[in-house]
Amino acid sequence: MKEIKAYVREVMLEQVISALADIDDIPGIAVVHLREYGHVQDGSLRRVKMAKLEIDVPESLATTVVDAILASARTGDGHPGDGKVFISDLREAIRISDGQRNEGAVQISSKSGGPDE
Repeated sequence: MKEIKAYVREVMLEQVISALADIDDIPGIAVVHLREYGHVQDGSLRRVKMAKLEIDVPESLATTVVDAILASARTGDGHPGDGKVFISDLREAIRISDGQRNEGAVQISSKSGGPDE
């Protein structure tokens, strides 16, 4: 299992989510809007509107998810500040609704609906 964190320009967020939505069996995406400060060429810090995406996936989907983020988050030929992607191993995962563990917990549940649907 992999945890993928991607920091992308907020203006590219919908494009990235759209690319990820096209991937079969993607379990879900958490999005956090950030107040990010990044270094510009003169070494000073400048505020950049960024978003952080967190996606936990089975090992088999990790490369597909990362490739989709890289292709959809890049501005033109690529520019400083387009963002970064971090990939970590997940040691354990447990789905609260049914107790599924590990790979089963990060795959799409066969149950649908819930209190808010």
